[in-house]
Amino acid sequence: MSDGTGADAERADGGEVVSGIERYLDRGYPLYRYRIPIALVLLVVLLRPVVSHPAMAGYGQLANTMLIWMLFVAGFNLLFGFTGLLSFGHAMFLGFGMYSIGIGLSKFGLPFLVAAPIGLAFTAVVAYGIGKLIVKKGEIYFAMLTIAFAQAAFFIVNFNPHGLTEGSDGISRDILPTWIETYRGQLTVTFMPEFANDFYFLLSGIVLVMFLLLWQILRSPFGRTLIAIRENDALARSLGVDTTRYKIVSFVMSALFAAVAGVLLAINDSGAVLETFHWSVSGDAVLMAVLGGMSYFAGPFVGVFVWLFVEDFLTDFETLGLLGMRADVGELLIHWRFLLGLFILVIIVAAPRTGLWGFLKKAAVRLGGRVSEVVR
Repeated sequence: MSDGTGADAERADGGEVVSGIERYLDRGYPLYRYRIPIALVLLVVLLRPVVSHPAMAGYGQLANTMLIWMLFVAGFNLLFGFTGLLSFGHAMFLGFGMYSIGIGLSKFGLPFLVAAPIGLAFTAVVAYGIGKLIVKKGEIYFAMLTIAFAQAAFFIVNFNPHGLTEGSDGISRDILPTWIETYRGQLTVTFMPEFANDFYFLLSGIVLVMFLLLWQILRSPFGRTLIAIRENDALARSLGVDTTRYKIVSFVMSALFAAVAGVLLAINDSGAVLETFHWSVSGDAVLMAVLGGMSYFAGPFVGVFVWLFVEDFLTDFETLGLLGMRADVGELLIHWRFLLGLFILVIIVAAPRTGLWGFLKKAAVRLGGRVSEVVR
């Protein structure tokens, strides 16, 4: 039984072997069909200990940022990887989530549970209006028009209408909910028991629920229809599917996932910043999805982890030791984006749609096949 989130990509890349293995595991191991939820639970449980290990990044705060970006990119990939629509303005919805908390709590003194739903509702309305206007324009024009709307939002926030957005300075005062306390950069949740009052536990719980919701969407008839539209829009229309309506709904859903990530990012960063609206943030989301594998549910998770880990690790990497010799590489690794770009180029050439996750999956299958031949 396939999880419904990348089986088409597997078949397109010699995945008949993968599908056969999955059917065998489905019959022999009942828990295998629940591998995605189990993997998601393991992800949120193990991410922080792994990232905070001295051999890795060395501090746990990076795990918070990774989880939030995983949610943002996974939601974006609902539109990009599974619907076939490229948005270069998706950071706008991330910004809406951040500024809904900033404006609601800091400017109007609203409770968090009032400000957050207002921000999500505003995001849904704006996304529906934009989608209604541009979804029929074609893929290229859709991508360009999303940039235009995002840049317009960037200008409005920078203009600081009625003193609400604080312009280029962003909002940094009174942005945390009353049940969040901060001490030396560490966020704690006051209503949680002391042994589990770190913000990461609440964050991981919320993100896990959103991941499971996204997984259910993708494996539902709605998600299957999105994949059909991506593969052949004209054929889907000929079968009676209202492709325009499905694309608009996908756009709105994707925007809502981004807004939820924005709400969490505002709390995690204790502020809302103008740079969130910039098109380059949307570009990073595109590259992360492509790097991990946009045809897979797990692709965005892999892409975000590799991207943020490389960014953090290489920028702090000063000395390379090899065969007893030590070389100062700090100046070279300042340009980590160039090195990561080369790595992305290799991945795209080797696995254009399946990315790093698909590449590793195929390599594991080939290795397993060779091992079984040797055993025989």
